[in-house]
Amino acid sequence: MYLKFILCLCLSDTLGLQSAMDQGPLYRLYNDLLEHYKPYIRPRRNPNETVEVVVSYSMASVEVLEETTQTVASSAVIRFEWKDDLLTWNCSDYGGIQFINIPVKRLWFPDVSLTNGIDDISLILPNGDQARVNNDGWIQWYHGMNRRTKCPIDMSTFPFDTQLCNITLFQWISDIMQVNMTAVGVHIQSSLFQRNGEWEIIDKLMETIVHKYPNGFVQTEMVFTFVFRRKYLFYIITNILPVMLLSVLNLGVFLLPPESGEKVSLCISIVLSYAVFLSVIGGSLPEVSDTVSIFSIYLLTMMFVKVATTLWTVLVLNAYHKDSEEKYSPQDPNDQHSHTLSNSLDKKTLQKGNKELANNLNKIGFVVIFFLTVSVSIVCFVLLFTL
Repeated sequence: MYLKFILCLCLSDTLGLQSAMDQGPLYRLYNDLLEHYKPYIRPRRNPNETVEVVVSYSMASVEVLEETTQTVASSAVIRFEWKDDLLTWNCSDYGGIQFINIPVKRLWFPDVSLTNGIDDISLILPNGDQARVNNDGWIQWYHGMNRRTKCPIDMSTFPFDTQLCNITLFQWISDIMQVNMTAVGVHIQSSLFQRNGEWEIIDKLMETIVHKYPNGFVQTEMVFTFVFRRKYLFYIITNILPVMLLSVLNLGVFLLPPESGEKVSLCISIVLSYAVFLSVIGGSLPEVSDTVSIFSIYLLTMMFVKVATTLWTVLVLNAYHKDSEEKYSPQDPNDQHSHTLSNSLDKKTLQKGNKELANNLNKIGFVVIFFLTVSVSIVCFVLLFTL
């Protein structure tokens, strides 16, 4: 009886082995590699050895960089590469197979978190990803990521500004003696990259930072930095050129004759136009910022210039229309005709003097406002291009 039972077991094992062999070398390879594999154990036969993980970051697209919320939404591909001592095989034993693809969740993978996400600190998990496993144990895992991250905005040189935005990956729970992560590359994924209409990437940097804690715990932080430059042609057309044209129009106030009665209304219209530009540009700036836009200061300064122009125009009109209360008293009070003629001549003389005073004030105002407009504009744009 026992002999029959043992014979059945041997026969079943033989049939199972034969069935596995009938599946082909690829089936046998997967079965041999993963049958006793534990994904929660570091892939080292010697537990004192460190797992060296190299990380590279490839930007695929930049959807939006929002100044008001100081965030950037981007898509990227992160490549992790490490060696697994427990996933090696001899190619000749498995039909010459040199590499296979295995779901990452079936493997050990490094514990990495994105620390500057807009929502919270989140672990980077496979989510259905597959890794390429080579016969020498080297594993390559490509992880696609679409996240919103924090990006402090410096708006001082708006709209000719450049912004530095970081992607920060941090070792989550393992120690550097167990897993040592190193940033080895930062790229622009040329085959997948989609250009942004407002920003362009002009430079990229990477850095690996080692953090040492009082209890002897050591972890690594990988920082991938992208330098964004704003495409300023749109802002030149919609903001800068209209402001410059309004400045030229403001000087035209002094060329308008006082008799027209439109000098003050033109001044008020220009002031209101500047107020509109201030509100429009204010909507493009962050709600909370440690820096102030030089261009906004320029607009505010020019608004003060327009207000000064309005006040000066009122002064000119006041001088022009000023009425004289002086009366001329002739020597002979009985000579009524002589009295009226002299009074009329005196009034014309005073009106001529008022007009000359108004014209002189008008010329002085034109020179002063022209000097202020040119000086403020030169200082503003020199600062914008030199900071």
